[in-house]
Amino acid sequence: MDNTVIVALVSASGSALVAVTALVLNYRGFASIDSRFASFEARLLAFESKVEARFNLLQSDMKDLNRAMTALEVDVALLKDNAGL
Repeated sequence: MDNTVIVALVSASGSALVAVTALVLNYRGFASIDSRFASFEARLLAFESKVEARFNLLQSDMKDLNRAMTALEVDVALLKDNAGL
């Protein structure tokens, strides 16, 4: 083999090696980003469930308050009727 052929083969294989290395590193970077998104999604779902639980508790408290206010209005109306107002 001639020296120029060997130099050409080494140059081409060097370029191919750089390209393959870049693809591998790029894939690892995307895998890292994907795992970060998965972690973020899990934290968001946990936060959403906490907010939903608090919302349900608040809704239940508001229903109880509405019942108590209605009962109080009925009691006040009965007292007004008894007092003749």
